[in-house]
Amino acid sequence: MTVAVAPTHTLGRTLLELADGLSGALLGFLFYGGWAIWANSDHGMAIALRAGAIQGTMSFIVTLSGTTLMKALFIGHAALWVRFLRASIGALVLIYSLIISVHLLNGTPNILLTLAPGLPITIFFCLSYCYGLMRYGIPEHSLQLLPRNPD
Repeated sequence: MTVAVAPTHTLGRTLLELADGLSGALLGFLFYGGWAIWANSDHGMAIALRAGAIQGTMSFIVTLSGTTLMKALFIGHAALWVRFLRASIGALVLIYSLIISVHLLNGTPNILLTLAPGLPITIFFCLSYCYGLMRYGIPEHSLQLLPRNPD
């Protein structure tokens, strides 16, 4: 009897590992920062550039640290679907609470328009990333960075 063994590096696993990288964070900074500048350009260049810098920086930080947050929320001994929901929904709530709070403090005039293109992309990213965690497990290179969860 022959047992099929899954390849150790599939496209899905490679994409999961790349999501932890600096290149995705830089792309997030450029795309979302540029969008925020456009979304707030009717309010003057200084306000638009400030909103762009804030949104771009937050996108960079959230992209870079969001995967760590999802992995931390995913670990534990609960059923896979519970860990999937906890990680994806928990990350979305925490991320958008932070982003909206910073924009409110900044006085960004068009917060909803500023965040609109990112919401479906962030939802898709969180769900896809957490699905990858369910399917492939937490990437080995990041296990030592995560706290132990007594779940």
